Amino acid sequence: MGFFSWLFGGKKDSVAEVTSKTKGMVTATLLNARKKPNATAKVLYQLKKNTIVTVVASEKDKWYKIHTQLGFAYCMKDFIQIKETIEKIAVDANVLNVRSYYSTDSTVLGKVTKGTVLIVLSKHAGWYGVDFNGQKGFVNADYVTPLEDLANSNTKKTDNPQKKTNNNTTNNTKKDEQTRVFFNARKDLATVELAPKKRLSDEGLDKYGKVAVKTWNNYGNLISVISKELGIDVEIALAVICVESGGSGFSSDGKMIIRFENHVFYTYFGAKSDEDKKKYDEHFTFDPKNRREGHKYRAKKSDEWKTSHSGQLSEWESLEIARSLSETNALYSISMGAPQVMGFNYKIIGYSSVKDMFEAFCKDIRYHIMALFDFCTAKSTRVQYLLTGDFLSFAKEYNGLTAPEAYEKRLNQYYEIYKKILK
Repeated sequence: MGFFSWLFGGKKDSVAEVTSKTKGMVTATLLNARKKPNATAKVLYQLKKNTIVTVVASEKDKWYKIHTQLGFAYCMKDFIQIKETIEKIAVDANVLNVRSYYSTDSTVLGKVTKGTVLIVLSKHAGWYGVDFNGQKGFVNADYVTPLEDLANSNTKKTDNPQKKTNNNTTNNTKKDEQTRVFFNARKDLATVELAPKKRLSDEGLDKYGKVAVKTWNNYGNLISVISKELGIDVEIALAVICVESGGSGFSSDGKMIIRFENHVFYTYFGAKSDEDKKKYDEHFTFDPKNRREGHKYRAKKSDEWKTSHSGQLSEWESLEIARSLSETNALYSISMGAPQVMGFNYKIIGYSSVKDMFEAFCKDIRYHIMALFDFCTAKSTRVQYLLTGDFLSFAKEYNGLTAPEAYEKRLNQYYEIYKKILK
């Protein structure tokens, strides 16, 4: 009796039955492959995450009939992602580091040797996201070759001398930085629709659920596209936007949502000279023991102090007063739009000046979404924390050390909401 007929209890499955070229990738950590399309059927074998299978047929709406080197079986559709093509690459270097993120600054997950074949999960500027023992890792594209290229070539390509190091180990030392391509400068993303085709209803949801639905319905498609490229769960990226700005980039009056920080303006302007401090003190104040507290402002010295952060009117009034003293430093001192990125971060998110950043943000919500991801990718640990769901560490990186536990709690709250509504 042959292996396949033994495996399936004497019922012979013809190998010729595998006529479909449809491929699928396992998304569960460990997926049961069963004898029949039934959750109580015998488990024939188990498949690790990112395993590639051949999908033979669709059964009973919830099941795929699959084929692997272990034979035919049935798996639940929810845990197999259909792929149009399965791209593979071969390692050229003698030893190649697999990293946790597409940056030479990121953690090394492990090493692969020359000739190792890896399944490609995603592509980035100069890097491949690959399956590495069931988790996603990243390898430098300079040291691998797509298998398709090898198959189409009579001889394997000649080693590139630039790929070698003295000890024949790549990526062990930091190489020249790749030119960073900012999301806000990518032409392919400029035409991606903001809103998703699948729209959600907020009927019966609480205020947090309504914010989550609004954010998804407004920007869910673009956020999904970029999140998928980075390997981040879209639910997590959406949760960040919800926590930062309630899912909005503009107020009902059409003005961008901002927050003017008195203590930041003091650092960039008031503390520069005695003369500047005198001008600053005429218009702004804060608690010197807790710089984030006690913020007040006034248009002129004879006016009564107004409490800051009482609404968008107070934020914009503060900004305009500060702009009259120093426009650049005033713009440095505001957090902008849906992701609430501070103006002084303009350079690391791809702008030549803070004014360019401000004008772009005032013009189009699309730049807000791009800025979220450009800010996160500016430091590899931010993306790593999102990839692993370490919300507390991400809170400290993204929002600073002020009440990171509260930020973590809100992120978890929205993340759980999205896991339910985006099923």
